[in-house]
Amino acid sequence: MIRSLRAGLLGGALALGLAVTAAQAHSPYLLPSVFDASDRKLITVEGAFTESFFTPEVVMKSDAYAVIGPDGTRTALSPTYLRQLAVFEVATEAPGTYRITTGQRAGRVAKAALVGGEWKFFEGEKAPADAIDMQSLTTAEVYVTRGAPSDAALAPIGKGLEFRPITHPSKIVTGRPVVFEALFDGKPLAGLTVTLSAADDRYADVKSPPKILVSDAKGQVAFKVERSGVYQIQGRHRVASAGQGRPGQSHTYALTFESLP
Repeated sequence: MIRSLRAGLLGGALALGLAVTAAQAHSPYLLPSVFDASDRKLITVEGAFTESFFTPEVVMKSDAYAVIGPDGTRTALSPTYLRQLAVFEVATEAPGTYRITTGQRAGRVAKAALVGGEWKFFEGEKAPADAIDMQSLTTAEVYVTRGAPSDAALAPIGKGLEFRPITHPSKIVTGRPVVFEALFDGKPLAGLTVTLSAADDRYADVKSPPKILVSDAKGQVAFKVERSGVYQIQGRHRVASAGQGRPGQSHTYALTFESLP
């Protein structure tokens, strides 16, 4: 049985006055009140940006919040936006797995250039002559299951960056292999750098840095988690401009999951 999260994980304390630039430096996440909805027909989800999982710091707004149900049907959601986070409810009346998503949300445009083979952003400093406009595109998702896990909601969207679960998110067990497939526009993405972050660093005497993973030639990311708890896995993929007058794109995808004992 997947355990409910402590109510304290829904807390946090920073003002909306944080600049938009701060939000861009933070990591996006969605966090449900439970991952196992077997004993309820309604769950609550929060969405925010943070530097410490899962304490909300900057509200995550999107016009594309939605849930994909066990039958594969996509239904729009309407969050309530607070100062630090978005909050919304998801009905889980039917058995099976639900995919809750922000959809692809467009962020700010900044100047960026390839420096030594890596994209570098320029803020408060002079950008080189070959710098281009780069648009931020962010998607955060989480899977919740009522009863037996199902697969319809796991089907790739086929747009932008996403992780296709090869290991069902509701079947992740501590110490056992977990595999996701990194996709970009529906195709496997090799060489993607992925970070794996644990949620309980706030209680640790020494905070552990995120674990760094890289997708293989088939776009697969494989790992094991060493202790049970809640995790966030995130990747970022940047592409140059697709044509004159069109900005490049910086895609970020984040998935929250729970690992059981």
